[in-house]
Amino acid sequence: MSLFRIRFALIATLLFCSSAIQVSAQTTADTKTASGSKLSLRDAVTATLAQNPQLSSFQFRRQALEGELQTAALRPALRVGATVENAAGTGDYSGTKSAEVTLALSSIIELGDKREARMGVVTERQQGLAVQQRIIELDLLSEVTRRFIDVATAQQQLGLRQSTLSLATETTASIKRRVDAGNTPDAELARAQANQSRTAIELKQAELNFDAARIKLSAMWGTTEPTFTSVNADLLSTGDSLPLNELLTQLSDSPDILLFANEARLRDAEVRLALSQRKADLEWNAGVRRLQASKDSAVVVGVTVPLFGSSRAAGEVATARANRLSVDNEREVALLQMRAQLAGLYQERQAALFEIKSLRNDVIPQLKKAVSGTRAAFDKGRYGYLELSTAQRELLEAESALIDAAANAHLLRAEIERLSGTATTAQNSGVNP
Repeated sequence: MSLFRIRFALIATLLFCSSAIQVSAQTTADTKTASGSKLSLRDAVTATLAQNPQLSSFQFRRQALEGELQTAALRPALRVGATVENAAGTGDYSGTKSAEVTLALSSIIELGDKREARMGVVTERQQGLAVQQRIIELDLLSEVTRRFIDVATAQQQLGLRQSTLSLATETTASIKRRVDAGNTPDAELARAQANQSRTAIELKQAELNFDAARIKLSAMWGTTEPTFTSVNADLLSTGDSLPLNELLTQLSDSPDILLFANEARLRDAEVRLALSQRKADLEWNAGVRRLQASKDSAVVVGVTVPLFGSSRAAGEVATARANRLSVDNEREVALLQMRAQLAGLYQERQAALFEIKSLRNDVIPQLKKAVSGTRAAFDKGRYGYLELSTAQRELLEAESALIDAAANAHLLRAEIERLSGTATTAQNSGVNP
């Protein structure tokens, strides 16, 4: 798989699969969202990829590897040397009358394709850096998705608390009218007012949680002053999932596993480089010697061959081969761990989906019916405020639990997508990114 296809697959996974919370596309991905507008997941993802400081370091690492590749591509340098012999001695060798001056060029002839092997190692490191960047991008996209879900959850909880406070205020006013008419004792009004105050506190906490979630999300693109006031998401739309067996089958194409493939190619390149060291390089020199005593000149040629080069490289070869074999073992261990983790996350999500279904189809409808009946009996004076507030509180807790369960299902989905790097949304789910 080419790096372009890897990059496209990673970004597409987060843009189209994690969008199961039904985020709608905006006309711009700029972080300078207009005040009062809704933020989409696509906007958040685009802004993070463009401005997250964690990604900026890769350009410097790429430049460093480009420099290493230039160095690895260099051929052995030519050297110029000069030697003076038989000079400044005694007798016939005093002064320079018998001196011999040699001017020579020298260099090394590399054998065993060492240059290509060096360049191959650096090239594989470049490929590995590109995969690492894709994985970091995927981590960031997954984190953006989690924080986006946190904002959507806090937003949903805030709306629920606002509705609860309105209901508590309405109930308090109703009881006050009954107290003023002498049909209800003052204690009932005191309870209603206390519950209204407590609900106001819960609303304030929900507002603070929502603001904190917004700040954490906007921090992904380098600002702690979010300009968006809400997110565009349907938290209760969870979508469908691929079967577990299919997810496990596709796990081998996960970017984290693909990184081991690149690591294996790098280790193979290191083995080739180590094997190239078994062939000793030849060092040659050639020049001209001036014989001062006879006023003659002569050509000088020399070759130097290191001995026992193959045995001296044996340790490096053994190390490189052991490192190569360890990659395969590490890949199998990582794949086994990821399979177990993926299966666990999948089962947790199934449990969350079952909880959502039970709360939405069974628990909440029954509690709404109970609140309606209790309210009717309360209006007729058959029930007191305690029964009404208890029924309302139970419904509030169930609706809050539904929001939390939906958020948990989305978070687990994001973890599954991050782990597998695959789409878990069925094509007919109607998801709109």
